[in-house]
Amino acid sequence: MKIDDPSYALGQFFGGVELETCTDPGVSRPRVKAVTVFPPAMRVEFPRNLREMFPLGTRFKATVKVCQKTVDGEPNGPPYLKAYDISVIAATVPDEGLMAKVRKGSISGLSYEYHWVTKR
Repeated sequence: MKIDDPSYALGQFFGGVELETCTDPGVSRPRVKAVTVFPPAMRVEFPRNLREMFPLGTRFKATVKVCQKTVDGEPNGPPYLKAYDISVIAATVPDEGLMAKVRKGSISGLSYEYHWVTKR
């Protein structure tokens, strides 16, 4: 099943959705995108500690809910996914790769830098 317009699925849950850590141009923190079911441009609310614990490109399976922020009862911004019941797909964790680390001196704690890690 592929959902091209997630606004029709607001409030619904979908199980077994594959997600992947990635970067966005102009954003330093690691992000998560849908690999299956939803468009890859759709972003995912995902635990920060899991985004930092695994190299970019690591994939996860999760149950996701289609959400929409509102202001005064009106939609505000695009629909997004919120991940629940998350599990790591172990075969996708690279032995080498870019790891996110909060940049030293970051006041908000949301500025990241990436370090290449290699096999030990």
